[in-house]
Parts: sequence; structure tokens; C-alpha cells
Amino acid sequence: MATSKVWLISGANTGFGLELALKALKEGDRVIAAVRTPNKIPSQLKRPEVATLPFDLSWPQEKINAFAEEAFAAFGTIDVVVNNAAYGYFGAIEESTDEALKTQYDINVFGPLRLIRAVLPQLRAQGSGTIVNISSVGGFRSYASNGMYCSTKFALEGITEALAMEIAPFGLRALIVEPGYFRTNFLGSAAAGGNNVAKPIKAYEGTVAHEAVASLEKYNGKQPGNPVEGAARIWEVVRGEGMAKGLKMLLRLPLGSDSGVALQALAQEHADTAKHYEAIWKSTDFND
Repeated sequence: MATSKVWLISGANTGFGLELALKALKEGDRVIAAVRTPNKIPSQLKRPEVATLPFDLSWPQEKINAFAEEAFAAFGTIDVVVNNAAYGYFGAIEESTDEALKTQYDINVFGPLRLIRAVLPQLRAQGSGTIVNISSVGGFRSYASNGMYCSTKFALEGITEALAMEIAPFGLRALIVEPGYFRTNFLGSAAAGGNNVAKPIKAYEGTVAHEAVASLEKYNGKQPGNPVEGAARIWEVVRGEGMAKGLKMLLRLPLGSDSGVALQALAQEHADTAKHYEAIWKSTDFND
């Protein structure tokens, strides 16, 4: 067994974040649980191997920098940084508002960016570390009434792809995790409405846009993905253990049969598109 590692996990009190924290602890690693309300941390995380710190993705860069210093001081190092916390904002594109979209981007894109900036100086100095950004099947394929949320995950994937190239010379790695539909409370929060769902426009009644929003509640609790198994695979891929033993860690990790199948379909779609328009895209270069 490899030496113990320290995981910094945002949103470690619920869903994937909690299951990943529990898996790391089970394997002898230590966890820095970054949560908005430390007094609501689950009892399973109230143990010496866990440092619970208040954290909010909406904080400005200076405050997140201070948080990073406190996090590194907790156990003297951080080996894995997991940007897990996020939320969904659903509805047809026309139904969206700038204010709601800016909030969605601040939490799902700019928040992770601020944390990445905050931890990189120390990670570079220690010459090792992995940044794990939790994306989604919606990070490579968008869906009706999911466009706003999916766009944030598309952005996170583009950022992570560039980041992986930039930090490799320092001995650092980046991983994009693309879960499909897992049985967490993510859809439950969306189905509850409130700020998670845009104000509906009557013209979309009976269309795929509103049908998609209505399906959130119906699908909640029936998602095919098991978050315990999903978290275990993330830990194994990062640590090079279990099912990932002997495998090279690639940039993307699809999780769930629905995500894997969607990724295969997209790859084929891209290949078909390139072939279909081959004569056209070849015709646009200079001849010199």
C-alpha cells in the first residue's frame, strides 16, 4: 500500500464529496473537509484524521488564499485537491437571467478557479499533487433545460485541459471526472425548484424543455449510478490502486454506464462530422 495522502475536498459533507472522503479515510488517507457549515458535518467525519474548515466558493480570491494557507497547515501538506462543490440551475435558455447565470458561473467556474490559484504555489513548491475537477456527463454533452449548468461544466473541462498541460512540468497532474446520473441529492435539490429552476415561459409548455425539468423529480432516486462505487473509482484512479492499478491516468474519467456510453457516442459523432465535412474543412487552407 502506498503512503498516506491528504485530500482537500470541497463539499465533503454530502454526495460524492462525502463518499470520496469516507473512501479516503477507509484507505488510511487524511481529509480536509471544506464545507460551508462546519457545524453540520456528518458524524462519520468527526475524527482526528479529518480537519473540517469553513469554505465558500463565492469567497473572493484573498479569502480563498487565506483558506488555502490554513488548509496546508492542517496536516502540513495537501496531495489531492478536489473541486467537488457545485449546483445546478435549470430551464430553457430563453428563461435564464443574467443574474442567475452569473451566480451559477461564480460557484461552478470562478470558485474552482480561485481555489486552483490559491493552492498552486504550494503544490508547485512541493513538486507533487493532483487537482481533481468534478465535471459531469453534461461537461461534454448538453441537454434541453440543462444548458446553463452544462455550460459551466464545459468551461471547467476546458480550463482543466489547459491546466493539465501547464502544471505537468512541475510534477503536477489534473483530472476531469465526468459522472453520469448518480443517486445523490443533486436532482433532489433541482426538483425542489426555488433558485435552481428558471421562471417558466408559457410558450415552452409541452416542449422538450419543460418535459426535461419535470423529469428531474421523476428521475430522482432512480439514477443508475452508485456514489459509493463512483467515489471508490476516483480514489483508485488518483492513487493508482484497485481497478486502476497499472493503468495510466488519463485526462478524463467517465463514471457510470450512461456517461461512458454518451462519451463513446460523442466520439463517433465527432468522427462522423469530420468525415462528412472533410472536403469542406480541407478547402479553407492556403495553398502555399
